[in-house]
Amino acid sequence: MKFESSAKNGRTSSAPSCVPDTRYGARFPWPFTWTSGVRQPPLNPGDVATLHERINHLRPLWFEGVQLNVTKGCGVNRTFGASWNLSHVTPTGFRFGGQLRRRCSDSVLTTPLVAFDVNPATRFANLVLLYRTVRSVGLELALQLQPGEKPFVDELSLQHTGRSRTSTVRCSMPGTLDSYRVSVDHLVSLNDRLCFGAEVLCECYRGEYNANVAFAGRYNRETSTLAATVAPEAFDLSYWQKVSDSLQMGSSIIVNQRQNRALGSVCYRLDHADTVIRGSFDSDWNVGFTYSRKLMPAAFTACLSLLFCVPKNTFQCGFRIDLDSNLL
Repeated sequence: MKFESSAKNGRTSSAPSCVPDTRYGARFPWPFTWTSGVRQPPLNPGDVATLHERINHLRPLWFEGVQLNVTKGCGVNRTFGASWNLSHVTPTGFRFGGQLRRRCSDSVLTTPLVAFDVNPATRFANLVLLYRTVRSVGLELALQLQPGEKPFVDELSLQHTGRSRTSTVRCSMPGTLDSYRVSVDHLVSLNDRLCFGAEVLCECYRGEYNANVAFAGRYNRETSTLAATVAPEAFDLSYWQKVSDSLQMGSSIIVNQRQNRALGSVCYRLDHADTVIRGSFDSDWNVGFTYSRKLMPAAFTACLSLLFCVPKNTFQCGFRIDLDSNLL
C-alpha cells in the first residue's frame, strides 16, 4: 500500500510512518529500564550449639522457692554479685561471684575474661576463662573446683570465627580419664538467610565408645526462623516467629531413639513496658509461665515462676528479686 501526502488550505498532512520513535534513543523509557538487584553478603552463622537460640530465648527458666540476687557494677570492666537461695529442689545456700574483663574494641571482647562463682560454705567454685588471641580465634575453659580434689573440666573449646563460617572443637572430661566427650562442628552461611553444617561427636563412658554424625541447617527471615538438626538416633526441629512487636512464639519437636522418647512443645514471649512474660506447654502436659517486671524508679526486678505437671499432679512456685545497680 502506498500513502500519498496532500496539501489542503495551506496545511500539509503526512501519512502515518512505521519508523519507531527515537526520542528515547535505542533504549526503553526510564520507567521500564532494568535495574540491578541488591545482594546481601553472607553473615556469620554462629556455631551448632546456638543453632536453636531464638526459640531457646522464649523458653521460661523455671525455679522453685525464694531467690535474692544482688549485682553491683564497679566501673566498666568489673561486675560483682551475690545470691541467696531457699528451696527444697535445688541446694539452699549463699553464693557470690563476679566477672572481670579487660576492654572491648569494635564490639569484640579484648581478653582475658574471668568469671567465677563461689559457695563459701562448701568452697565449691565455678571458673570460666575466655581468651581471644586474635580477632577470629577464641579459647574458652570452664572449670569446677572442689577443695582437695583435681579440677573438673566442664568444657574446653577452641573456636575459629570467619566472615561466613564458624568451626568449633569442644572437649569435656567429667572426673575420670575413662570418660570424655569430644565434638567438632562446622557451620557455613550460603547467603544472608541460609546456613548448613555438620557435627562429629565422639564420647566414651567407662570404656564404652560411641561416635555419631549430625547435620544441621537453618533458614532465617526477618520475622521467622526454621532450624533443624538431624542425626541417625535423634531429630530436632524448631520454628520461631515474631507475631507482632510485643509477641513472639515458637514450637519444637525433639525425637531421641536411644531414650525412646519424643517431645513437642510450644512457647511464647510477651513484652510490654518493663514487663516480660514467658510461657510454655509440651506434650508431657507441663504447663507454666514466668512473669518478670522492673519496678521503677526502684532498682530491682520481681519475677514469679509457676509450673504445673498434670500427669504427676505436682506444682512448683518460685519468687525472685533481682537488685541491679545499673537500673538506677
